Amino acid sequence: MIRVLSLGIALVALMLNMTLAIPVTQVQLLVDATVHHQTMEGFGATLTPFELDGIFKAHDPSQPQRVSATAEQRRDIASLLFEQLGLTRVRLFPEGFEPVNDNDEPGAFNPQGFDWSRVDALTDFARLAQPYGLQNGWASFGMDTGARQAWLRTSADGCPLDPTKVDEAVEWLLAAALRFRDAGVELPYMTIINEPDLCPKIEIKEYLAIARGLGARLQAEGLSTRLVVSDGWLPENALRYMRAALNDPQIRPYVGALAYHAYDGYDNLQVLEHSAAGLPPHGGTQARGQIRELAAQYGLPVWMTEVCYCVSRQASAFELLRGRLNHLHDELTLADVSAFDAMNLFFIERPGIYDELVHVYFRADGALERYEISPYGYMLGHYSRFVPTGSVRLQADSSDPRVRATAFARPDGHVVVVVLNNNPVEVQLEMAFNGLSPQGFSALTSDASAYWQEGLEVSVHGQRANIIAPPLSVTTYVEQ
Repeated sequence: MIRVLSLGIALVALMLNMTLAIPVTQVQLLVDATVHHQTMEGFGATLTPFELDGIFKAHDPSQPQRVSATAEQRRDIASLLFEQLGLTRVRLFPEGFEPVNDNDEPGAFNPQGFDWSRVDALTDFARLAQPYGLQNGWASFGMDTGARQAWLRTSADGCPLDPTKVDEAVEWLLAAALRFRDAGVELPYMTIINEPDLCPKIEIKEYLAIARGLGARLQAEGLSTRLVVSDGWLPENALRYMRAALNDPQIRPYVGALAYHAYDGYDNLQVLEHSAAGLPPHGGTQARGQIRELAAQYGLPVWMTEVCYCVSRQASAFELLRGRLNHLHDELTLADVSAFDAMNLFFIERPGIYDELVHVYFRADGALERYEISPYGYMLGHYSRFVPTGSVRLQADSSDPRVRATAFARPDGHVVVVVLNNNPVEVQLEMAFNGLSPQGFSALTSDASAYWQEGLEVSVHGQRANIIAPPLSVTTYVEQ
């Protein structure tokens, strides 16, 4: 009790110092292993297959229209992602596989009405990546993809679902799920649609009707695939779909995860800078708290499944990605997310954006020339390399809101602590432990000068460790 009281007095004193604008150089951090939060499912990103003609050129006119990669190169990239970075997830994006309605009978397939070339590129990657550590290859579906999916929508240039096509939409989704199963990579999870709340593509009434029909047909086919609700554009919008689906007793058994995208400000560098100061956006905090409570009520995991800068920002790669790690900190602590998905597994380098975990470079003829872990890959790797599936987040409290820490107990019994120092000065960090007695840690630091710098080993004396956190840095401490 005396130790806890002393720590509390120190916290108050440091907060007063901050209020008086006195530079903070000493920070107390308490890792409390008696307080458990979510169990982690892992980290991932969305796949952009090489077979998707024109996708790289659409983002950079200097890129080839059509690209290719050898089988060996694909295996090497899978190794970078799932072995070296420790990813366990990939978000697959099936679209364009039914260019026109296969027939007017939603209960019966016409095999000639489907073009599986784009989907087969996804199943091929999922099969290739599994031996390297891919555990969860799940699908989020694209309906608003121009003329290739126009028959499902109210018009070719609009995005809303035609309300008369609910049963056809069920068949459309089921056809893809069966294709994945037949390819040997049955989907563990699938959405009804990517971002149903944007436009909106699907109103809640039709969304629920599709969920009922799809869940029943997946079950009738013997598939164990569960629904992800709702992969929505904004957390507050996704929450409406989540509540509606879970309030429906027919749909509830089919739901396997709650998911949302973070375009409620977390694509804005200024918002991320406020977050780094310990001031996450109030609206986002409220919605995430409600999602966390809803998930706990129904025993479901929460996923943050997409965010990007999307357009170039006037900032360095490190500044942008330190902001993204502050976003990750918020998702872990505000919503208790068990999974965090970046925008792209691999993509071309785009200065001012940096939303890919591996950079790929092509020759003029479209052949893949080389590939490497990107700055985002290195930064996310501070978590994904060291926090495997099954790790449990522990309570971690800092006396300085700009020094943000998350701690995890891994399945192997070791503790991992990730510290974001958002101060422009070096910080003396006194780390204390409650409920565990680590002997020491190895350290890995990234700052504006270099990524993944191996630091000195950290010794623990009397359940305390004294550490120097470099200015504007992220450091992962792994119990030895």
